[in-house]
Amino acid sequence: MKNLKTNLPAKITAFVLLQIFLTMTVLSGIIVVFNADTGWYSSNKNEVSKDIFFQVACNADAYMSGYLLDSDLITDYESEIFYGENQASGFGYTISQITEKGKSEVRKLHSKLAEREDIYMETFEHSEYEVSVYLGNPEKAAAGTDIFPQELRGMYELYSKMYTYRHGAVAVGCGCLAVSLALFVFLMAAAGYGRTGERAALKKVPQDLLAAACVLIILLFACVVVDTVDYRLNENYDIIILAGIASILGVSIVITGFFTIFAARVKMGSWWRSTFIYQAVKKIVHIGKLFWKGLKSLVRQIPMIWKTILGLIVFFVLNLVISVNMYYSTGACFLWLLEALAASAGVIYTALLLKRLKEGGRHLAEGDLDYKISQKGMFLDLAEHADNLNSIGKGMSAAVEEKIKSERLKAELITNVSHDIKTPLTSIINYVDFLRKEDIQDETIKGYVDVLERQSRRLKKLTEDLVDASKASTGNVKIDLAPCQVGVLLEQVMGEYKEKAEKNDLRFVMTLPEEDLEILADGRRLWRVFDNLLNNICKYSQPGTRVYMNLEKEDDRAVITYRNTSKYELNITAEELTERFVRGDSSRHTEGSGLGLSIARDLTQLQGGSFDIYIDGDLFKVRISFDLISL
Repeated sequence: MKNLKTNLPAKITAFVLLQIFLTMTVLSGIIVVFNADTGWYSSNKNEVSKDIFFQVACNADAYMSGYLLDSDLITDYESEIFYGENQASGFGYTISQITEKGKSEVRKLHSKLAEREDIYMETFEHSEYEVSVYLGNPEKAAAGTDIFPQELRGMYELYSKMYTYRHGAVAVGCGCLAVSLALFVFLMAAAGYGRTGERAALKKVPQDLLAAACVLIILLFACVVVDTVDYRLNENYDIIILAGIASILGVSIVITGFFTIFAARVKMGSWWRSTFIYQAVKKIVHIGKLFWKGLKSLVRQIPMIWKTILGLIVFFVLNLVISVNMYYSTGACFLWLLEALAASAGVIYTALLLKRLKEGGRHLAEGDLDYKISQKGMFLDLAEHADNLNSIGKGMSAAVEEKIKSERLKAELITNVSHDIKTPLTSIINYVDFLRKEDIQDETIKGYVDVLERQSRRLKKLTEDLVDASKASTGNVKIDLAPCQVGVLLEQVMGEYKEKAEKNDLRFVMTLPEEDLEILADGRRLWRVFDNLLNNICKYSQPGTRVYMNLEKEDDRAVITYRNTSKYELNITAEELTERFVRGDSSRHTEGSGLGLSIARDLTQLQGGSFDIYIDGDLFKVRISFDLISL
C-alpha cells in the first residue's frame, strides 16, 4: 500500500478511472432520478408511451410557437416549420386560427393521420391559434423510414432510452458509486506522498485562489451546457448528451483535483497558510502592528500632562459639535449619549487601573517584593508606571537577596575564623597557666605574664562573642521557650552586677510591679540579653549616676526599660549602635567587642520580643517587650 501511495502512474490511473466511474455514476443517477420523477418505475409500457408522445407533442407545439407570431410564415407552405417535415410519414399537425366567427385552418401537414386509430393526437390552445399534433408509433414503422422530423426524433429516442435503461441504471449507478468511493479514498490517502519537487509545487498556488478558479471552471461548464441546450434544443439531442457528458467529466476532474491538492496540503500542515486570504490578513496585521507600534511610540514621547490636555480638547470639541447639532438632528442626541457613556467608561476604567497601581505600591511598601502588578489592559503611561513598579520590586528583591547573601557569608566567615582562633588561643591560655605555676622571681616577667593572661582571656571573650553574634544573626540558635517570671530574672541579674556597679560608682534603681509578670521565653538566652545590657551599662555609664531598671505591664505586654547616662558623647544613631562592632566609645579606650547590643537585639527577636534603643543627648535608653502569657 505504501508503494502505491508513492507510485505516480498508479495515482494517475486511479485518477482517470475515478473520472470515468464518476461520470457513469452521475449519468445513471440522472436516469434513475428522471424515471422516479416521471413515475415510470410504477407505470406500464402503454402509460409510458403516452407520456413520451405527450412530451414530444409539447416540444413540437413549443417549436411552432414562434411561427404563430407571424401569419405570413404560417401560410407560406413553401417554408417548412420542421426540417424534412414532408418526408416524416408519422408526423402531422393542423394550425387553426381562432376568430369571433369560429376556427379556420391556416396550415396543415399530413392531416389524414388524424383519421388513423394508431395515431397519438394532442391539441394545444393559444390566444389566437389552436395547434393539433399527430404522432405515429416509430416502432411500427418500416426500417429506414423517417417517422418524425429531426427536431423531434432525438427527443423521442432520448426518452425511450431513458425508460429502457431504468433498471440497469440502478445497478450500474450503485456499482460505479462504490468503485468511485474506493478510488477517491485511495487518492485522498495517497495525496501528499511523492517527491520533494511535487510537494514544493503544491505550496505555490494559494488554496483559496485555486478554489475560486475551480468554481469559475464549473460555472463555465454550466454555461456551455446551457448554451448548447438553448441552441440545439430542437435540432440534435446527441450534441446535448455529449455536451452534458463532457461537462460532468470536466466538473469531476476539477473537483477531484481540488480535493486531492487540499488533502495533500492538509497532511503537510500548510493548507491555511498557503491561502491568499491568510497571506493578505497576515500582511494587514503586520502593517497594523507597525502602525500601532509607531503610534504608541509617538504618543509615549508626549508628556502625560499634554496627553491629558489633548484628550480634554478633543472631548470638548466633540461635545461642542454634538451640542450644536442637537438643535437640528435627533441623531445628535444619540451621539451625545454615546460620547458621555464612552467618556464615563474611560474614566472608570482608568480609575480601576490606578487602583491596581495603588494596590501594587502598597504591597511594595509593606515589603512584599515578590508582588507583581498585572499589566493586562493597561496602556501608555499607566503600563509604563506599572512596569517601573515591578522593576522596583525586582531590584529591591535582588538587593535584599544580595544583602542576605553578604550577611550569610560574613557570618560564616566570622564563625570559621572564630573556630580557627580558638585552638591556638586555648594553647596560649594553657601555657600562661603553666607559667603562673612556675616560681618566677623576676617582677618584670610576672608583669608580662599578667598582660598575656588578661589579653588572652579578652581575646577568648571576643571570640565567643563573635560566634554568639554570628549564630544569633543567622537564627542558628536553639530556642527553648518556656514560661518565665521576668521580674525574678531581672533581680537575679542585677544581684550579679551589684558589686561591679558599686565599683564603678553606679547605683541601681529597680521598679517592679506588684503582680508577677510571666512571659514565654528561653531563660538562658534572656539572661544573656540582660547580662549584655548590664555589662555595657557598667562599662559606659557616667560614674556617680543612677541606673534605672523598670518592669511594667502595657496592653498585655511585659515592658523592660533600662536607662543610664553615658560617660561618652553619643554622636551616633540608635540603629548604628546595634550594628556589630560598633561601640559608644568611639575612641575605643575601654575594653569591649561592640557585639553586646547586637547579640542582645538578635536574641530578643528570636524569642518573639522587640528590642528598641533610644538616645537623647547622653541619655541611653533600652526598651524590651514581650507578650504576656494569657491565663
